[in-house]
Amino acid sequence: MRASSFQFPLLIAACLGLASCGGGPGGPSERETGVYMEGLGGRGMFVRPGPSANKAYSDGIDFKTRGDCKSAITKLSPVANLGPGYENAQAALGDCLISTATNPEDSQYMEGLVWLIRAADGSWTDAQGKLAQVYAIGPESKRNLEEAALRLALYRASASMARIGFTPLSKSVEDAIAKAIGAERVKAGETRAATWQPKLWVPPKSTATETGPEMRGKRRGPPM
Repeated sequence: MRASSFQFPLLIAACLGLASCGGGPGGPSERETGVYMEGLGGRGMFVRPGPSANKAYSDGIDFKTRGDCKSAITKLSPVANLGPGYENAQAALGDCLISTATNPEDSQYMEGLVWLIRAADGSWTDAQGKLAQVYAIGPESKRNLEEAALRLALYRASASMARIGFTPLSKSVEDAIAKAIGAERVKAGETRAATWQPKLWVPPKSTATETGPEMRGKRRGPPM
């Protein structure tokens, strides 16, 4: 995927999602929201979209497409850690970590699942679909049919399927997910999805002084 065709299209969606998140464990506080709204294209530019992060993401996706997840993980990790607006990198990183993990109980698989959840909670459609797959027909120890039903409903209802570069679940996989969940749970998931709100992951304050793409000498994260 070339950066020119995919200049982090979730930035606008992320900004809209931030406005509805509110404070507390489920999302950033009002103050943090303001900081990240500025950082995603406003005056503050705490996290500044630009060629460096875009290139790292593009390179990571190129590696992933060629089947080199090891190199992709190296490229995508710093981008994913930038937080809101980079759910695309988080989803791709999570997928790579899960697909190359030696078993579903090791730390790499769990890390991949965490990144998928962060991206899905930020409304990234690809991550919703992948989570539905993991929870419905993935490793036995990771199955959660109620959660799979919610993620499948969110995946199916997403308008992001129309975006350039979106790769949907194959029909056979989607059908297998729905069959594993069952019609009653599918309907319950649709009901839950109707009132679902995104919860964007904000990097912890302890990372504020770390160096990463697009830092440009500025401090990342909300004010201390």
